[in-house]
Amino acid sequence: LMTKVASDGKCTTPPTVINVGSSAHLRATESFSLGENGGNDESWINTLPDIADDDLSTYAQSKLALMQFSTLLRHWLPKSNPPILVIDAHPGLVWTPLLRNHIGDKAVGTLTKTGLANLVYKSSSEGSQAIVSALDFAPLTTTAEAQVYFVNGHPGGYAASESISIDASLQLWKHVIAPEVEGVVELPKEWGLDTKES
Repeated sequence: LMTKVASDGKCTTPPTVINVGSSAHLRATESFSLGENGGNDESWINTLPDIADDDLSTYAQSKLALMQFSTLLRHWLPKSNPPILVIDAHPGLVWTPLLRNHIGDKAVGTLTKTGLANLVYKSSSEGSQAIVSALDFAPLTTTAEAQVYFVNGHPGGYAASESISIDASLQLWKHVIAPEVEGVVELPKEWGLDTKES
């Protein structure tokens, strides 16, 4: 859809994809290791543990993987005028069910009763506004190929080097994403990495 909008000649502002990130991605060291699944026909999804993500490490890896997918999109989407922008944006600390479940009932009760939850964390609405506000900055601060990481609605947040590494992103694509979507969606030919080679 984005490529059609960008190529029809009627679009005056850059079509934009915003992937909702998190500073948790900084805690993910390697979202995929060839040694763990190389040569194995089993789905990567099936290798995930059956236990709860108590330390949010799986969440952190998923956020790093999303940023790596953004890197792939920036490299693979066709050139257009205006260009399609792919942005990573972290809304800040948002008072979500995921966060509340992670910190536990006692902490949630204390933060709620004292009113600190409203001072320290954003509401879901405020978090959404921080993400959407990236649209105001995007055309001024980024090119189609460059990563600009937005935090709290402003560009310039610190992002892990793995999040912009094309080599790491290609490994993610080849060994994790492409095998999962093969036969489900039709991919552009230029995205046709042979996922069966290691």
